[in-house]
Parts: sequence; C-alpha cells; structure tokens
Amino acid sequence: MRTSFLAHQEEVKGEKTMTIQEALNTATEGGYHLNGSDGMATDYVGANSEYSVWTRKDNESSFIVPVEETFLDPAFWQALGRGLGWDHEVMTVHAVENGRSTIVTRAGHHWLSHWHCFIDHLAEGKTPEAFFESLPCSETVGKHGA
Repeated sequence: MRTSFLAHQEEVKGEKTMTIQEALNTATEGGYHLNGSDGMATDYVGANSEYSVWTRKDNESSFIVPVEETFLDPAFWQALGRGLGWDHEVMTVHAVENGRSTIVTRAGHHWLSHWHCFIDHLAEGKTPEAFFESLPCSETVGKHGA
C-alpha cells in the first residue's frame, strides 16, 4: 500500500538526486506533519508528484493534499531542512542566486534560503520537479521502510 507512493532514486551526473516524493518523505521524517481539518491526528501515507496522502487515526479515512499547498508551508521547509541537515549553524551569508540577493541571518534558518531559491526557480518558469532534482539526496532518504 505505502510503497505505491514511493519513488525510486534517480542517477543524474553520477549523483543521487531527490524527487518530490523523496522531498515529502524526508520532510515527514524531519518532523513535518498535518492534522485533519478538525485537528485529528494523522499518519503520513506517502506522496506522488501532485498529492500527499494522510490517514486519520480515529477512523482510518484518508485525505489528499496538493503538493503545491505543502510547498507554501514554512513548516515543510523547516522539516525538510532538518531531514537534509540544513539546521547547522549559519551566520550572515550574502549570496546572489538567480540574480537575487539571498541573506540568511540567523543560525538554523538555512531552510529559508532554499525556500527562496525554490520560489525564484518557479518564478523563472521552471518546475518543482526540476528544483528537487537539483538537491542531493540525504543518506536517510529511502530508509523509511516499505
């Protein structure tokens, strides 16, 4: 059941890259969680490139969430950052990415820089899939069992 939502890692330029499914799995492993609309606890079931699936613990009914909504949630980016080790100390960094200045001013906010890069990526007309393919896989991706 759960394995039908999981993606296989891709080899690009000799490096394993991430899919949307793996990004959602990694964020969930990093603590990302949704509750039902009434606050009921849920379990993450899995995702594909368009939707994630969550199952309510009280009645085992499932609901789907468009991944676009997930990508607007800062909690997703924070959890993805924890899952990929982005929560390391970061001092003020000035960089220009995609023609836009990026500044990370607080320790533990490295995820914010990646979120801004994602938004810039979309603004250039590129796809979410292409953005996540540019992220190297964490060693924990794919270790969540079938």
